[in-house]
Order: sequence, then C-alpha cells, then structure tokens
Amino acid sequence: MISKEIKQTVLIAWPLFAGLAMIMLGNGLQGTLLGLRASLEGFPIFVTGIVMSLYYGGYLIGCMLTPKMISSVGHIRVFAALASLASTTILLHGVFVDPWAWGIVRIFSGLSFAGLFIVAESWLNSIATNKLRGQIFGIYLLVTNGSLFGGQFLINLAPLSDIGLFVLVSVLVSLSMLPLTLANKPSPGYEKPEPLPLKSLLKSSQLALASVFTAGFCSGSMLGIGAVYATELGKSNAWTATFMATFILGTAVLPLILGTLSDRLDRRKMIIGVAFCSSVAAACFSFLPIPFVLAFIFGGLNTSLYSIGLAYMNDSIKPEQSLPASTTLILVNGIGAMFGPLLSGFIIQSAGPEAFFISFAVSIGCLCIFGIYRAFVGDKIKIEDQGEFVPVPARSSPNIMQITEDD
Repeated sequence: MISKEIKQTVLIAWPLFAGLAMIMLGNGLQGTLLGLRASLEGFPIFVTGIVMSLYYGGYLIGCMLTPKMISSVGHIRVFAALASLASTTILLHGVFVDPWAWGIVRIFSGLSFAGLFIVAESWLNSIATNKLRGQIFGIYLLVTNGSLFGGQFLINLAPLSDIGLFVLVSVLVSLSMLPLTLANKPSPGYEKPEPLPLKSLLKSSQLALASVFTAGFCSGSMLGIGAVYATELGKSNAWTATFMATFILGTAVLPLILGTLSDRLDRRKMIIGVAFCSSVAAACFSFLPIPFVLAFIFGGLNTSLYSIGLAYMNDSIKPEQSLPASTTLILVNGIGAMFGPLLSGFIIQSAGPEAFFISFAVSIGCLCIFGIYRAFVGDKIKIEDQGEFVPVPARSSPNIMQITEDD
C-alpha cells in the first residue's frame, strides 16, 4: 500500500523526476556509445581516454559556472539552454567523427550535463521539506540509477556506424525540457553550496580524500573506457551493454548494504575492508570467467568507497562544516574521474586490455595500505559518535548534498 506522503512527494516532484530520467537515460547511452564508436572508427585507445576524460573537465567547469547563470536568469532558462547545448553536442559527435572535434565537444557536453544536474538537484532541494526529504532522496536514487542502468541497453536499438543512436540521445535530452519548462511549479531560489578549502580537509581526514579520489578514478575509467575495454576483448555490443549495466547495478545496490553496515562499525576499518575486497575483485578479472558478477561486485564496492568516504569525512568535522566539506569531496571525486579515462586509455594501449582491471587492483590496493597506515597515526572516532550514512550517487553535482541535509 502506497502511503499518502509518498503520493504527495511524487505529485510535487514528478516533473523533476521525469526530466532527470530522460537526462540519465541519454547520459547512460552516451558514454557506452562513444566508447564503442571510437573503437569502431579506430581511434587510438589513449586518444579515446583523453577524449572521455575531457567530459569530466567540462563537468567541473559546469559546477563552477552554472550557479552564476542561475542567479542571473533563473532555473528554467538555464535548464532549457543547457539541455539544448547537451542535445547539440551529442549530435555533433555523430556528424564530426574526429577525435579532435570530439575532445572539444566533450568539454561542452560535460559542462551542460553538470549544469542540468545542478538545476534539477537544487530544485529538488527546494521541494524537500523535512517530512518529505527522505522519500524524495530515495526516489531520486531510484530514478537516476535506474535510468543510467536502462540507458546501457539502448545501444542495441541501431547500428553503431550510423547517426541513429546519437539522434536518440539528443531526443532524450531534448525531451527532458518538457516536464520542467511546462510544469506549474514555482521556480526556486538558489543557494550555492560553498566548498570547504581543500587544505582544511587535508587536516581533517586524508583517508576520506584518498577514498573519494580513488573511487572517482575507477568509476570515471569504467564509464569512460569500459566499453573500449570490452571491444578490445572482442565482445559484442550486447555483451558490452550487459557488462556496463551490471557495473551500474552494483553501484546502486551494494552501497546501501555496506553503508548501513558502516553505521555500526568503525568507518576507517570499513574503508580498509572495502578497499581490500574491491582490489581483490578487480584482480579476479584476470583469471575468473565471471565478468558480469565481478562487474557488479566491483561497481558496488568502488561506489561504497565514495559514499563511506563522504560519511567518514563528516564524522571528522563540525556539523556546520558538513555540507561544504561534502561539496569539496564531490569535486575531488570529479577530479579523480577526469584522470581515470586518461590513464586507463594509456594502460590499455601500452599493456593490453588485461591490464585495465589490474590497474584498478593496484590503485585500490594502495588505498588499502594507506588506510592501514592512517589507522595507526590518525585520530580515532568512536562508533557512537558517527553520523548516519547517506548513499550519495557518484555521478551527481555538489547540490545533491543539500537534499540530504536536515533544515
């Protein structure tokens, strides 16, 4: 039986959720499509890595520019402009199949998608009263993760060699404008989340910073180069879509379980344990013939490092610093995601696809060792003093933390 409160939540926020669903469907298809098409066109893998990493560079720029645009012309105009830009960029990928052109376009693509997330998430935050906050955030997770998961399977709807799939992504992003621009909901004011200086966070918890950076590096590599990795193994488009989808499914499911467990255990030990298991899962790709199971496990463990790292940072600082600290950590995660495809592309081109997950095993293994070191030299936090875990999706804007904050 659906409660009255949940019905009220859906009625209030349905335009935003509908728009977000379209955006994430398009975004999910776009990453896999570009990786497969780049391989089909014979782009050098390292060059593909550069191209895919530029998306995250644009994403970080978008996080800085969008608040200024919103304060000047408002949410609806900014959303419509950025959706139009995002729709245009994906079509340009299909028209100009060239790595130089793609690199430039990817910057604007990342900028526009970052802005779309900021507009939608800040709007959701204005709706999220204390009574409905948890329900809205739960639906947000379902919509974003579910749509990103479903977007992977759209790759099978048309041949990679023509422009059809690029048009489909463009249509999905364009359709996201309809519910938000036509809904009879008032446009909210905008309160930009101020980041906490990185220098201050380095004093509070180096392990949290290392965790979110490493998680960003791995997730950025998977979402940017995962399809190229599958192509280098000689896999079909359907296999690739399933592989990427199981990774995304793991990012949605396992953090809920491990995050809840981290509320009851020492989060520093949780980070060490999750990092160890994630490193082992990555290494197992070399000799266990269960890629879909491993992708699910690796995706879930890697994203758990990100969410638990955020929670661990919040345990180490004052309550009033929680939102700005989380904002900075999300940006650090984005920096890691920017370097991920760049380095992974170089590794695959230099050492072959087998080295792709070995690089993850090494990087997360280093995080595990660093966590053990911090366990001896860092300040200990009592379990009863820990805050409540919040499962933050890895591909979101800094504004998502405002939705999770209690007024």
